[in-house]
Amino acid sequence: MSAAFDTIDRTQLLKTPREIINEDELRIVQFLNLVKPILLYNYGTWALTFHRRQLRRILRIHYPTKITNQSLYKKCSETPLSLQILELRWRLFGHILRQDNSIPANLAILNYFNENSNRGRGRPTTTLPITLNNDLKRLQNKDVQQTTKEDLHKLQKIASQRQEWIAFTAEIKRTAEAARPDDQASGRH
Repeated sequence: MSAAFDTIDRTQLLKTPREIINEDELRIVQFLNLVKPILLYNYGTWALTFHRRQLRRILRIHYPTKITNQSLYKKCSETPLSLQILELRWRLFGHILRQDNSIPANLAILNYFNENSNRGRGRPTTTLPITLNNDLKRLQNKDVQQTTKEDLHKLQKIASQRQEWIAFTAEIKRTAEAARPDDQASGRH
């Protein structure tokens, strides 16, 4: 990953587009085009801090200078990676719900609700339906959950109306943003 980011330091390799005026803007554009797709593909807990660290590095914000995460995202015209992942997850889920019920993804979701097997010891496995249900729990609308086949059918009805689904996922994203803790000034990079 650092090799991909090191190429951003070599800004002379890419010609500067005329509409990008300063070097920081160019570096941000290169980061968004070269590194961010890799972060989204290999997303894990390390990606969140790596994303902010690289944005600070692009803007040359080093210790002892401090900037809040919120200010950092605003300066780079970015949103937190966790919110981008949430949005992409719900867009993909809506796409799957609009497909025929015989495709493997829909069969797997239906099979998930058919299984009533005894769970083993230890922490429960985090599955996509559990993650989606956790996102839905933040909503004030208790009518929509992801715990049974009937709930899945309700979500399929919403997803079949694209504009309604877009509004629904936007509301999920807004509640996730509101639930985020206030950012503190951070000097870490």
